[in-house]
Amino acid sequence: MSIAKLDKAIIIEEKTLTNRRDEYYKLLGEIVDEDDLEKLVYTSLHHIAFIDYLLGTEVKENKRLESVINQINKKRSTSYTLSDFHIKL
Repeated sequence: MSIAKLDKAIIIEEKTLTNRRDEYYKLLGEIVDEDDLEKLVYTSLHHIAFIDYLLGTEVKENKRLESVINQINKKRSTSYTLSDFHIKL
């Protein structure tokens, strides 16, 4: 991970963020059927939403995240929505 500190600012490269986000999507694909990993699923979804926020993507416009949430809802009988992962600062 490339991190640089410039006068009280931290810069993280976009490629690093997108790679990390892709790893979270991969992780979700691997653990979606595991019943005892509910917290990890929820946390991973939040991490994805936060990374997309850092990259400037609005959660409500994130079709990839929406698709994954729909798959998780079907497989786990949950009722997550995109608004559950909306980040407002």
